[in-house]
Amino acid sequence: MHERDAMRWLQLTYKVPSEPSQKRVWVWRRLQNLGAYALQNSVYLLPFSEEVEKQFRQLAHEIHEMGGEASLFSVIALDSADESRILQLLLETRNNEYNTIVKICGHFLAKAARLVEEQDRSEQIHVEFAEVLEKVHGLFRSAKRHDLLGSLTATRRAAAAEALAVCEQVFRVLLDKDYGKTRRLLEMHSELVLPVSELDPAGVSSLLMSGQSEKRKHQEHDGMVEPPI
Repeated sequence: MHERDAMRWLQLTYKVPSEPSQKRVWVWRRLQNLGAYALQNSVYLLPFSEEVEKQFRQLAHEIHEMGGEASLFSVIALDSADESRILQLLLETRNNEYNTIVKICGHFLAKAARLVEEQDRSEQIHVEFAEVLEKVHGLFRSAKRHDLLGSLTATRRAAAAEALAVCEQVFRVLLDKDYGKTRRLLEMHSELVLPVSELDPAGVSSLLMSGQSEKRKHQEHDGMVEPPI
């Protein structure tokens, strides 16, 4: 790979005392929260950015503070296939979180459309909508916190933010029981409303659970992540 075409990566290599084990677990969890790729045990990668450098430097400092060792390197891949594979895994993990949010919002808007047709004025439904929105906001904050890929995930991040904003707007209008305005909003954003054929019978609850477990599943890619003990 020619250097001018090369993508720059930051690599953190570390070693922490084996006892107490909580120190190793703490570092492992911090790296998962950063969305770093485990090249092998105690060797992690992320595409270079000033924010990634800041986070890795801070973590290296904390590792030294706990009596461990940490080294930070700027590297490029010599094999483009390896680089593409690693980058794709990182993108899939981050984008899957955003895609889950978009899908939950699609369910939310589909349920809002049914409520408009039935003109159900049950307060319990409004409570359920509020609870779902609160949880989806939590998922979105978590996804952004783990996302250090910048422009690489900008499209899906923006899509999730837009879907969530539309849900908020629809919810506020529903609270006023203005079904005509709600219908117009849903028509304006019909591309976000999940079609009946794609609705999950288990509904929003299962999607919320999958959103919370998606991160954990991808942390164990290739069996290379250190298990929390």
